[in-house]
Amino acid sequence: MGGGSTIATGGGAGVPDRPSGNKRGNPRHGTSMPALIMMSHYDRVPCVVRDLSDGGAKIGISRRYALSRRFWIVIRHARVARRASLVWRRGEFAGISFDLPFGPVPAEGRR
Repeated sequence: MGGGSTIATGGGAGVPDRPSGNKRGNPRHGTSMPALIMMSHYDRVPCVVRDLSDGGAKIGISRRYALSRRFWIVIRHARVARRASLVWRRGEFAGISFDLPFGPVPAEGRR
């Protein structure tokens, strides 16, 4: 794991602790794909994509890592990298939205 500057707890300034309902408007698919959050060239955080939709995802991430409001997420299994924004954070889960639509969810990413 890279970078020690991301260690923190909580949702961060201005980030809601709880999602306020399903606002994604796109069907979501349960997954368990490892991914990597890249906040800078040297600051990388492992995570697991738990739900995936065209416009965003729910990720599992250790509480010890703080997330910046904007970052890149690399999902190697799906062969995709997307610029993303943090929408909500609650414990070891976070909701993110993609700047560009993900497109169809690969069959191997579905459960």
